[in-house]
Amino acid sequence: MQDASLTPLPRFALDTLLPLCRDRFADPLHGGFHEQLDRAHVPVPLGTKRLMVQCRQLYVLAHAALLGDASGQDAAARGYDFLRRAYRDPAQGGWFFRAAADGTPADRSKDLYAHAFLLFALAWLHRAFAAPDAIPLASATYDTLLDRMAAPNGGFWDRADAHWQPDRALRRQNPHMHLLEGLLALHAATGDARWRDAADHLIRLFLDRLHDPATATLGEFFTADWTPHPEQGEIVEPGHHFEWVWLLHRYTAQGGTLPVLAAADGLFTMATRHGFDAETGGIHDQIDRAGMPLATTRRIWPVCEAIKAHIARQEDGWPVPAGQPAALVAHLFRDFLRPAESGWVETCARDGTPTHATLPGSTPYHVFLAAAELARVAAPGAVRPGRSPSEPAGPPGRSR
Repeated sequence: MQDASLTPLPRFALDTLLPLCRDRFADPLHGGFHEQLDRAHVPVPLGTKRLMVQCRQLYVLAHAALLGDASGQDAAARGYDFLRRAYRDPAQGGWFFRAAADGTPADRSKDLYAHAFLLFALAWLHRAFAAPDAIPLASATYDTLLDRMAAPNGGFWDRADAHWQPDRALRRQNPHMHLLEGLLALHAATGDARWRDAADHLIRLFLDRLHDPATATLGEFFTADWTPHPEQGEIVEPGHHFEWVWLLHRYTAQGGTLPVLAAADGLFTMATRHGFDAETGGIHDQIDRAGMPLATTRRIWPVCEAIKAHIARQEDGWPVPAGQPAALVAHLFRDFLRPAESGWVETCARDGTPTHATLPGSTPYHVFLAAAELARVAAPGAVRPGRSPSEPAGPPGRSR
């Protein structure tokens, strides 16, 4: 994939995103990372910091170090100290959802999505910096999730109160997707089969509950027994289709034995056929299970996930539309990235008009990971982890 049109995104990641995370999002007074910056890169005074944002920022600094720029190591060390000081719950176990700016607890509830990103960040901190106790913390955290948040019918409850009493009103695929991402990151960082075996549990949940093979769609919202939610069960997000495609290929490349690539192909086909706006070229925020648009607003992160999905398919011998992922990179710069301003547009209307004024600290994770995937496949002699012999790399009957 030696394509000069792809190189601007890795450059943007290291030249723009890394300095923002290292120098602007990082909080030199209290530690950790600010939630948002304004367009002038001044922190927006929200007063609190979510665990998820801390973890995504730490990921960027760690992955940058593995790409050869360890200038964020000190900020990562301070952020890791803040993480352990501000969010760990010594009384009930697990990690708080939100802290005040100075690190005192602000919301002691437990959130699966946030715990998933904690596992993800710990994997990358271990891999990049050999962060103290990162893997023991990950093991203890996952044990706590199994003990306190595992739910009937597979998977986990989305949220629980400070004492781990779960909220059973709504279940979502999204936290489970990111938990799978965290488990695969831990497996890649350690080689410990425990993490891949844990990933199998979520893959089975995907196959049995989340994925609808009849429509080749991925549901977003469910009831407690994984029945599609009566009001929101038709909602499909093309961005999450692309994200799952990348993860399912990653799972297989890391030796996962459950057959998932046919399902990944269906998700990809559905998202590329119905998720793109034929007039603007943008990716719809939401469609229904028949492929009809529900929300034609657009966000930056689905474009990043589409880039990753196209890369994964190309590596594994599955077809992608002509000109991809180069066209997606061009789209990202045309509608969302602003190198001259050292920033980006978070969301926009269908016509491209920006609809969000600030720079959320959660977004560099999406852009940086897409950029890192492009950099990885462009590197001479780039290789991926070994593949399970139980599933072919490309589609049935396709010659590589």
